[in-house]
Amino acid sequence: MMAEQPVRVSAREITDFLAALREQQTDPSRSDTARGRLDVLAWKSSLLDRIAVQTSDPETRSVAAAARADLAAARAELAAARAEELASSFEVRTGGRR
Repeated sequence: MMAEQPVRVSAREITDFLAALREQQTDPSRSDTARGRLDVLAWKSSLLDRIAVQTSDPETRSVAAAARADLAAARAELAAARAEELASSFEVRTGGRR
């Protein structure tokens, strides 16, 4: 049995994504948050993955893979920053002692 194909990306979804991206770029308070950046990268990756599934074009698939890699890198950066904050709070509370 074949896996179901994802729903095709609609023009409305692309329009909504571009509007959110534009808003993030013009509103410094949104673009400064790692969470906001991560949300936009996840949305971009999702759209591009759904487009790539519908084609055998290697360039389209490559662009989708690059978007997934950007998302993974952003998630890793966020996780590292959180770990560093946690480690710093540990050092402050304990004076760096174990």
